[in-house]
Amino acid sequence: MKASLKRASVAVMATVGIAAGTLAGTTPAQAAAPGDLQITGGIECHFGQWGQPWNKAWYMYRWMTVKNIGGSTMHNVILNEINGASVRVKELKPNATMSKWDAKQNRWVRPIETRWFGCFPATISGWTFGDEAENITNNFGYWQNWRNQENPGTTNPTGS
Repeated sequence: MKASLKRASVAVMATVGIAAGTLAGTTPAQAAAPGDLQITGGIECHFGQWGQPWNKAWYMYRWMTVKNIGGSTMHNVILNEINGASVRVKELKPNATMSKWDAKQNRWVRPIETRWFGCFPATISGWTFGDEAENITNNFGYWQNWRNQENPGTTNPTGS
């Protein structure tokens, strides 16, 4: 009886030791933060140098792109310009953007971009989304290259 009690207690101690070692060796699973698409864009006026052809002397550049500011890969990401172009990528990894560096042109190429002669009042707007649910408050953008703003403190705009 003493021998079987000893064997039983050794078996229980071994089981408890193995269980404790297993629990101590595992860490809680950490899920990556969800993906989060952020749209950015702008309108820029560029003035060329003297001696350039007129069509390169003064131009406006409108652009939009998307960046994944979240912690997980986003799939089937679509960027749409309202009444304009639409671009889709299969996946956008964390901290990646749809823009690509073009070494030959020595500039960033954005997925939606237009270039026009001259620089006049213009806007660009669009939206983005992907397959995964995410924060949609930064998925719409609107940019303009002019401002209509009254001078603060002026009650009579004619100055009289």
